[in-house]
Amino acid sequence: MPAIHFNLYDLTLFLPMAVAGALLVGGIPVATRSTRYGLRAVGAVAGALVAFLVVEALPVLV
Repeated sequence: MPAIHFNLYDLTLFLPMAVAGALLVGGIPVATRSTRYGLRAVGAVAGALVAFLVVEALPVLV
């Protein structure tokens, strides 16, 4: 079972990546406000997942 290397300092990467994802995906022009909020939430989750993959892949690459 792979070990997950996560500590509190990784939030310095997670939060900006989640905000960037929310801004990039939330910038898609849509007609309704609820769809825009949904897209922002999906973008934030996608950004956090990318940050998680980066944090977990760096020890493997080094």
